[in-house]
Amino acid sequence: MQEKLIKLAELLLVNWNVNVQSVEVIQGGQMALVWKFMTDEGPKCLKRIHRPEKKALFSIHAQDYLAKKGMRVPGIIPNKDGSLYTKHGPFLFVVYEWIEGRPFNLTVPEDLHWIMKGLADYHTESIGYTPPPAAPVFTKLGKWPKHYIKRCQQMETWKLIAQKSPDDPFCHLYLKEIDPFIASGRETLKKLQESHYPEWVRQCKKQPNLCHQDYGTGNTLLSENQIWIIDLDTTTFDLPIRDLRKVIIPLMGDSGTWNQALFDHMLASYEEGAPLTPEQKQVMYIDMLFPYELYETASERFGRKNEIMPEELMAAFEYENRKTEQLSQFL
Repeated sequence: MQEKLIKLAELLLVNWNVNVQSVEVIQGGQMALVWKFMTDEGPKCLKRIHRPEKKALFSIHAQDYLAKKGMRVPGIIPNKDGSLYTKHGPFLFVVYEWIEGRPFNLTVPEDLHWIMKGLADYHTESIGYTPPPAAPVFTKLGKWPKHYIKRCQQMETWKLIAQKSPDDPFCHLYLKEIDPFIASGRETLKKLQESHYPEWVRQCKKQPNLCHQDYGTGNTLLSENQIWIIDLDTTTFDLPIRDLRKVIIPLMGDSGTWNQALFDHMLASYEEGAPLTPEQKQVMYIDMLFPYELYETASERFGRKNEIMPEELMAAFEYENRKTEQLSQFL
């Protein structure tokens, strides 16, 4: 398989004006293919974008926009035709500058400060990006209510699956405890619709910012005392607090508790570069109320069919209760 992937890279790289000296497979899974190749100008990166073509075009041009603006994302090297990508079969392939650096450690306060500051820069610097006519606008602005409804319906559907295995400890626990959390999810939807959210969406549509959607230690690097953001494949237009929630809530969930000092540190670090108004913070707190971590735990079992211990489900229930108790004080 390695040999086949290297041959594929060599076949593709003839489309670029690069003197390829060696090729190494960095990631060879089904979801993404990434190669590092050496040239006389240093290392470069070849990547297969594992997204539908139109969504891929949105993110490719977004990254090119940010790099040319001076944002610390890997620059895209055009092919011989001047295009930002080469199409091979159903996939688009892109060559980037290779960034050497170390990953961040979210248990280190200084690293956490870097992570949040980088996210603020990403949100502010991306304002002004307009995708080319060939790329449809990829946006989640205004779609949160449907997002909530779908997940509440899914949690209801999983009850039907659990009822078929009443003697299974995980299913038994799920059926016993889930109803108040589904009700809480629906109550969160009501709070969102009555909040500043609709107005903020209207404002943001006039000058939207990008959300990374997969921001964290896997897609950031510290290089020469600067943070670099990589892998923009899933980027979309949305309120910036979507990324904040997707960084903060899982980190809190991993510890199994709500660490207020950690939360304050992360938010303060972010607001150094992108301050939020009280109304915007209120929307963020409401969104964080939704039982996302519980949903993900149940999805692992009922959706992805993975073996999850009932203790993990109980921990998710307990975390959601502690999280709600803390956030309710802000609301």
